[in-house]
Amino acid sequence: MTPETTYPMTLGQLSVWRDIERMQPEKWWEGNLCFSWSLPEGVTAAQVWRAVGALGMRHASLRTTFDVDDPKDPRQRVAVHSAADVVAAVRQPDGETTMSRIETEEIQRPFTLTTDLPWRVWLATGDDGPRAVMVVIHHMAADGAGINTMERDFAALLAGEDLPPAPQPTDLATRQRSGDLDAALLAAESYWRKTLSAAPRRTPPAPGPVLRATMHTGIPEPMLRAGARGIGVTVAAVLLTAYCRAIIRAGTTDTPALLYPMSSNRFDPAVTSLVTSMNQWVPLLAAPEPDEAFAQTARTLYVRNMRALKHGVYDPDAVAGIREDIERAGGPLDPGYHFTFLLPPMVVSPPAEIQESRIEWHVPIRSTGPDFYLMASADSTVRLTVRVIRDGYRRQELEALLIAIRNDLLELVGAAPRNVA
Repeated sequence: MTPETTYPMTLGQLSVWRDIERMQPEKWWEGNLCFSWSLPEGVTAAQVWRAVGALGMRHASLRTTFDVDDPKDPRQRVAVHSAADVVAAVRQPDGETTMSRIETEEIQRPFTLTTDLPWRVWLATGDDGPRAVMVVIHHMAADGAGINTMERDFAALLAGEDLPPAPQPTDLATRQRSGDLDAALLAAESYWRKTLSAAPRRTPPAPGPVLRATMHTGIPEPMLRAGARGIGVTVAAVLLTAYCRAIIRAGTTDTPALLYPMSSNRFDPAVTSLVTSMNQWVPLLAAPEPDEAFAQTARTLYVRNMRALKHGVYDPDAVAGIREDIERAGGPLDPGYHFTFLLPPMVVSPPAEIQESRIEWHVPIRSTGPDFYLMASADSTVRLTVRVIRDGYRRQELEALLIAIRNDLLELVGAAPRNVA
């Protein structure tokens, strides 16, 4: 019998794993993500499961378990080697299944990452046959960009298309440990040290109740994109700027503000379609003048953000050591403000005019991760979801923060501030 081969984790996998290690075991399910794919008319259940098996064989991360016996050297292992075994491992019992149940019940069922394949699949059927595929997947196996790739590949495989070979996490891990990236990794560590050394110091606030809200700004995505283009930046830079200005004006941070935008780390064509977890946070300092125009702040942050994202691939263990050194010498760091712009796969029928805004409050199910986090998305219209787990924050502060962000966006697109519905 050929012994199983293990590989180091990729740096993205390692970043996720270090976050999991900091969680209480009963919270490990919070690394789960869920989504659904609609199915074309006329497909059979057999065709769907064939495509699921082919998808698992195409992307090794969907057949991977992890060996974490050595905390200093956690490793990955491709554990399943046939499409039939993929389907046997991930297929969930047939029956009446709804996405609401997946989102509220199944997402909270943890994976044992040392033995389980890191995804589960349900097939929802109706009187006329299969309607949708619903998936729960662990963040170790895929991030948002990876999930988009999975959806495209699943649709192609279901249609019987031939696809070129896909990049694999084991190949990336080997490359990252080969010495080829040593200069880039050292540059990233230097950037982290320089940035954190200049960051504000303050005792981290105590954890508070989890608050989560989504503002539906009503601003059409093409309108915001045109406004961003008009001042020479990206939509992501506009959203990051409005976030930065809002937290500074609210007095929740000293300046320079310590921001943590998320890097997708998919700038290299060799990893654009890689299904695994690639996301890593990068630090960024921002200190706009109180009377500085929005456009000027946005252009400055755009440049700084681009420089930061160049250092998005790093060894999280080395960065943890840098953080410890800096805090030992100068006191605790400001916990910072995290930011993600979720780039949609496509714009879906945006409205021609600005719609009414409203704020939707959620009952949060997750209580770990960044304690001040804005997730922005823009498909048909711009949506802002903020989650806070810091003592002293109430609904009224978060509502004011979201309104301040929206007002900056409205001003950029040439509209007057509006009341929230």
